[in-house]
Amino acid sequence: MKPVMKQRDGILVVDDDVDARETLTTALRQSGYAVEAARDGFEALERLARSTPDLILTDLKMPGMSGLELIEKIHRMSPQALIILVTGADTLDLCTGAERYGAVTCLPKPVNLDELLWAIDCALVCNAAPASVA
Repeated sequence: MKPVMKQRDGILVVDDDVDARETLTTALRQSGYAVEAARDGFEALERLARSTPDLILTDLKMPGMSGLELIEKIHRMSPQALIILVTGADTLDLCTGAERYGAVTCLPKPVNLDELLWAIDCALVCNAAPASVA
């Protein structure tokens, strides 16, 4: 199911895994989103200083700055930022913690594209936090 979205919503994908980053970027572009990518939290913050995407999709485990640290820094800069956390760690506690930091939801890796598109659609269109799937 293709999400209902306004023309060219912008998404920033943050993941240190090149394959995961490229796969997500390609899939989201094919779904009609304008996508930028960052290899880590530091590059993401640099990009965010220049422009603000409609949504940020970040991995949890990254070198130098974790996804939780990134979420915290983003919300200091922009409290209304919409952030989805993806993680290979299979723990509900982690996702609950991510939501406390300000993520709208947390999705397990490997990411199911339909679930991701639904979560993005909910965040952008409904402006509501979908329930965690992890």
